Amino acid sequence: MDDRIPIMRFTQEAYDFLRSQAMQHPEIYLDPDTDFAAVLDTSGFTEHTEPTGLTFRGSISLEPSNSGNRNQADRQAIGFYHALEGMKPSRATDTRMWAWMTHFYLHAYSLERWRRTRSTKLPDYIKAHWFAENQSSAIWNSNTAARTWWIAHTAIKAANASAGAFTAQEALDHFAQFAVHYHILIRSAVMRAPVLLAEFVRALLNEGRGIKAEVGGMELFRRVNLDAGSRLLEALPRNEIRAIMRAHLEDIMSDPKLVSDRSKLRKRTPAIRSLSLGAGVQSTVLALMADRGEYGLPKPDVAVFANTGWEPPHVYEHLEWLKSQLSFEVVEVNNGNLRENIMKGVNPDGRPYLTIPAFLVNPDGTTAIASRQCTSKYKIKPIHDYLRQRLGLLKGKRAPLSVYAEVWMGISADEAIRAKPSQEEWIESRFPLVELGFSRAQLLNWFMERYPKRYLPRSSCIGCPYHTDAEWKWLQDNEPESFQDAISVDNALRNDLTVKNSISREGNAYLHRSRQPLVDIDLTNTPDYDNIMLDECEGVCGI
Repeated sequence: MDDRIPIMRFTQEAYDFLRSQAMQHPEIYLDPDTDFAAVLDTSGFTEHTEPTGLTFRGSISLEPSNSGNRNQADRQAIGFYHALEGMKPSRATDTRMWAWMTHFYLHAYSLERWRRTRSTKLPDYIKAHWFAENQSSAIWNSNTAARTWWIAHTAIKAANASAGAFTAQEALDHFAQFAVHYHILIRSAVMRAPVLLAEFVRALLNEGRGIKAEVGGMELFRRVNLDAGSRLLEALPRNEIRAIMRAHLEDIMSDPKLVSDRSKLRKRTPAIRSLSLGAGVQSTVLALMADRGEYGLPKPDVAVFANTGWEPPHVYEHLEWLKSQLSFEVVEVNNGNLRENIMKGVNPDGRPYLTIPAFLVNPDGTTAIASRQCTSKYKIKPIHDYLRQRLGLLKGKRAPLSVYAEVWMGISADEAIRAKPSQEEWIESRFPLVELGFSRAQLLNWFMERYPKRYLPRSSCIGCPYHTDAEWKWLQDNEPESFQDAISVDNALRNDLTVKNSISREGNAYLHRSRQPLVDIDLTNTPDYDNIMLDECEGVCGI
C-alpha cells in the first residue's frame, strides 16, 4: 500500500483570500482547531489548491513539546525533511506550498512554536508567521513548515561537506539552541559554498563553544565575509579555511564582549591566584613546591587558611612554622568558631541546627548521617568571601566576565576523584598535584627529604566524624586534651538538650562511626592511616 500523500499548494486566489481574511479576522489564527477549508469555502471560488508534484510519507505533524521547549521543531527537523520527497532548494521557496502545509497540517504547532507576545499586534503576528509578501521574503525565518525544512537542509548540507567532523543532528541541535546562527547562514550568499558552510559550523561547534550567540556569531560571519570579499575563500583547501576560522575565533573568544560563557574566554589571566591551605600534607607540600619554584609552579598571590576554631594544637603550630617558610602572603579567615557554635546549638548564621555530619540513630532504630555543611559554612564560605573582597566584588554582584580567581586545591593524584570544578562562575579551580601526577606518598617523601626533622601532620577538626580509629588513636596518644575535648562534645550531642535538639531531637547523635559513645570505643588495635578523609570535602579539609 502506497502511503505517499501529494503535497499541494494554494492557488494564488486562495492564498490572497486567506491573507485578506487574516488581516480582517486575525482571531481565527489563534484557534488551533480552525478549519481553513471551511474558511475558503466562503471565498466564492471552487479551486483552492493545485498540485506541486511533490509527496510526503505518512503524518508530517510536528508535535508540540510537553517540556515547554519551543525549539523542539528544530530537533525534529531531520525526520520532517526526509518525509518530504522530491523537495529541493529551488522548490523550497514556494510560499503558497508552505502556507498550504502550515494551514492544514501544522497550524496548532505554529501557535505553540511562535506564541504571540503581548507587545505584538495580532495582524503583524499573523503576517509575520503565516504569509510571505512575495517570493523574495525570508520564508525560512517565519513559516513553520518552511523554517523546519530549511534548517534541516542547512544542517544536512553542512554535515555532508564536513568530512565527518560532525553529524547533521549535532548541527541541528546547535541551531536549535542558537537560532541566530542558522539565520546568519541561510541568508548568506557566501555560505552557499558547502565546505565553507561546513567549516563555519564546525568552528561554532568546537572553537566557538561559549560564543555570545548574536554578537559573537555575527562578528565571526562579518570577518569571514570580509575574507571572502578580498579573496576566493571558498576555493581554498579545507585546512586553510579551517585555519582562518580558528584564527578568527581565537581573537573573538578573547573578547569578553563577544563571549557568554566565562569559562570559555581565552587569553584571560587570573586577577588573583589563591591556594586553599588546609595545613595538611597536600596543601603544605604544594605551597612549599610553589614557593621554591619547582615543577614550573608559579607562586600564588596568597594562601588562605580557613580557621574553624577547632583544629588540634599541632595544626596551629604547623601553620605558624609554614608561614615562616613561605615568601608569599598567608591569610587566616573564619566564619565563627565551630566548637562554640556546636555547644550553642547553632550554625554560623545563628540558626538552631548543627552543620556537622554526625552519625545518627533514630528512635525506631534506623540510622542516618546528619547533613554536612561544616565544610561549606566554615571553610569554603569564608575563603570565597575573602576572595570576593580582594577582587572588589560587592555582595550579590556578578563578577565581570574577564575577572576571576584561580584557586588551587591540594588534592593529590590518588585522590583525583575529589577534584571538582567550582560552582562559582568567578572561580576557576585548579589541581596542580593532579596535573603533576603526585600521589600522597610521593608528597610525604618529598617533604621528608627536604625537612627530615620536621613532622608533617594531618589536618582536620578535633571532633570530625570522618576520623578513622587510627586518627582517634593518634589524638588520644599525642594530644589527650584534644581527645577529651572531643569526648566532651560527643557527650553533649546526646545529653545537652540545647545541642541535642539542634541535631537529633528524638534520636541520638555520635561523633564515632560505630554510633557508640566516643569514651567507650576501644582504640587499642587500630589500622594504619589509610585513606583518611578520602570521602571528605572539596579540597579544603584534611589536606
